[in-house]
Amino acid sequence: MRIAWVAVAVGCLSVGMVSGDEVLFKSGDRLTGTVQAVAGGKMTFNSAVAGPMTLNMADIKTFSTDMPVEIALADGAVLQQKVGACADGQVAVLTGAEQPRTVALADIAKINPEKVKWTGVVSAGATFVRGNTKSDTVALGAEAARRSENDRVTLGAGYYSAKQRDNTTRDSSTIEDNWFLKGQYDYFFTAKFYGYGNLKYEKDRIANLDMRVTPGAGVGYQWIERADLNFSTEAGLAYICEKYTDPDDTREYMAGRLAYHLDKSFNDHVKAFHNLEYLPSLERMDTCLVNTDVGLRAAMTARLSLEAKSQMAYNSQPSEGRDKKDLRYILGVGWNF
Repeated sequence: MRIAWVAVAVGCLSVGMVSGDEVLFKSGDRLTGTVQAVAGGKMTFNSAVAGPMTLNMADIKTFSTDMPVEIALADGAVLQQKVGACADGQVAVLTGAEQPRTVALADIAKINPEKVKWTGVVSAGATFVRGNTKSDTVALGAEAARRSENDRVTLGAGYYSAKQRDNTTRDSSTIEDNWFLKGQYDYFFTAKFYGYGNLKYEKDRIANLDMRVTPGAGVGYQWIERADLNFSTEAGLAYICEKYTDPDDTREYMAGRLAYHLDKSFNDHVKAFHNLEYLPSLERMDTCLVNTDVGLRAAMTARLSLEAKSQMAYNSQPSEGRDKKDLRYILGVGWNF
């Protein structure tokens, strides 16, 4: 039990003897339990009677906490203090001074904001066949992202290799050997509108692509950003530098860039994703690159998941004697962090 402190000098209300956190609604109702977080005009509250629930801050008159909470104000200030019930639309924050600081509920941006952290998945798939057919296939991939209040960093990498034996000559040959690294930085000018800069490096020995470097910049719009659904679109410019072997050929050109990113969680275990990037040359109408993937990820444990996806890379002007389209299907296991 605790006796809630009273700051009459700043117009705060006495709440008497309170055990735990308490929320007082404009309707006059009260809830006791634990204030877990505040974000986006919603309060996550664990009621002592009803359990976890989400409350609208617009319905709350005032509230108090039994323990210090991290309070992020709209002006950028951050306080780590207890909160006391106060007048309508206000709380009193105990700052250590003789009188507590009065804060309007409208000025509270977040309480106990989620810490910025890296999340992602490392996946691997392999097939080894022995007997009348001898082949080895390996697919490795990694994705990582860090989202803060104002920016986002995304990283990715992949490596694909395959070898197969010719049953006539009994010689093994490499039928796939490519890898890539990529990264993107997004800075949010508003809650949804952002500018980005990205860079991708890739190599494909079978396609005779010795090197392709693609730096780019542009703007994007985050149409939806929720725990269960994310969708964004991007438009900008990219510089493409390619070096091919057999025959030797170096290409450099400016390109436009259009892209979108979508992921949807159907429940706590199953998530679908789809990404598309279109890079049309600004110098030749018949030249473009397209990269796209679509897949499904199903959780087996808190860390392990099954992943099935398909990828397509399209080059309208491939190296001489090579196909325009590479299509890959991958089934693997992922480790989530």
